[in-house]
Amino acid sequence: MLLELKKSHALAHDPEKYQTLKSLIKMYQGVDSRYLNFYGPAGTIPTVSYCDVIQQMAQPVASEKQIEFSGKAVFIGYSERWVPNHKDGFPTAYSQSSGVDISGVEMTATAFANLLENMPIHPLHWGFHGSLVFLWGLGLGLAFYFLPTRFSALTLGGTSIFYLVHALYQFKYNGTWFPVMIPLVLESPAAFLGAVLWKYSDTNKERQNIRQAFGYYLPNTVIDQLVKNISLKKNASQVVYGTCLCTDAGQYTSLSETMSPKALSILMHHYYRILFKPVKQNSGIVINIVGDAMLALWAKTDPDPSLRNQACLAALDISKAVQEFNHSAENPELPTRIGLHYGQISLGNVGAIDHYEYRPTGDIVNTSSRMEGLNKYLGTRILVSGEVMDQLTGFLTRGLGRFFLLGKTLPVEVFELICPINESSDRQRKICKIFSRALQAYKNQSWEKASCFFNQTIQINGQDGPSHFYLKQLGHYLKFPPPKTWDGVVYMDKK
Repeated sequence: MLLELKKSHALAHDPEKYQTLKSLIKMYQGVDSRYLNFYGPAGTIPTVSYCDVIQQMAQPVASEKQIEFSGKAVFIGYSERWVPNHKDGFPTAYSQSSGVDISGVEMTATAFANLLENMPIHPLHWGFHGSLVFLWGLGLGLAFYFLPTRFSALTLGGTSIFYLVHALYQFKYNGTWFPVMIPLVLESPAAFLGAVLWKYSDTNKERQNIRQAFGYYLPNTVIDQLVKNISLKKNASQVVYGTCLCTDAGQYTSLSETMSPKALSILMHHYYRILFKPVKQNSGIVINIVGDAMLALWAKTDPDPSLRNQACLAALDISKAVQEFNHSAENPELPTRIGLHYGQISLGNVGAIDHYEYRPTGDIVNTSSRMEGLNKYLGTRILVSGEVMDQLTGFLTRGLGRFFLLGKTLPVEVFELICPINESSDRQRKICKIFSRALQAYKNQSWEKASCFFNQTIQINGQDGPSHFYLKQLGHYLKFPPPKTWDGVVYMDKK
């Protein structure tokens, strides 16, 4: 019937009849129960009182206010605004606490008008309704997640306004009832908040992953600064008091020539694992590693003897761990030399253009490296400067004299760090006492007396490197005596 109605030429020029027939067919075609589409508050549909009708019938005079019933459907019933004894009113969306409910007769007229104009309210099919609600929430959530937060807020306002305008237009002109409360009041804010929380969670996880990754290369204090101020200046640095610890592994060069790169890498991973552990346990930070060399640091803005104490403990723990490493049958030996020096250093970013590294700079770093190298000539494992040992107790040390290290213009007081004082043996303390006498005789140019004392330490410990070193020095001075003003300083022309 609808198809035939569209083909009808007779109704082509009579849209009112065409619409009436179409609405009639739609009424029979549609469902039995429909939602009323109210046009407004009570009184929106024109209401004429009996009094006005009777008056017009009694005086049928043409006027602008004359009531015309021709061609109209008229519903008769009670429609006064004052409340009768028997109330005939129904609450609607337009009802207010101070207003009047719509009357039964106007309710009937509203239903008839809906059918006549084919404009009852049409709720969306449940499948389409559910899909719309689901896709709306999903689309907003994804959009808010991928868009920056500021744009997400603008998108939230824009999409909500667009949806509301579209829903109102469909409701007004097509009678289609789009869901409004769930998409706009519940889903939109929930999607925005969910996306923000989701991004925050992802960002937090990413930050933790980055922090963990940077933790392999930078100290935690530096990472904290970067997290708080990512625009940290490239040349940012500070002057601190620090103890530098340098290590170097002997025989590394020969091993690198005989081992495959992969096997050497595995070996060095194991080696550095045992070096890093004592540093971390004693509150130090590993600043740099190059090949077989490591640089660790203990630093504060103010002088603190506890940092030097921790550095010495770490050096002893490293030496002990390396001995165990070298005694393992599965590992080739990597005898490790350690040097420590203390003083003021500049700690911060060093580099240029687009590459920077976080590291200390200053004479302290260079001197600790020279101290480490001095072990090769003295046959020792751990050498520390007088600045490290200043007012520091609790360790058995042996003064080895003053040395002009290569490249230095001032002599450095050098000590051998042996062990904690409570772990020292009588033999070790005896060697230190005899060596001290030998060194004093050496400074006084009492060559025979010094030679006697040095030989005594060798008799106690045949591998005593410092005694062998000074006996060679003594032999040179027997042939070529130093000047009377000589104060016993040893000049080193090698690293």
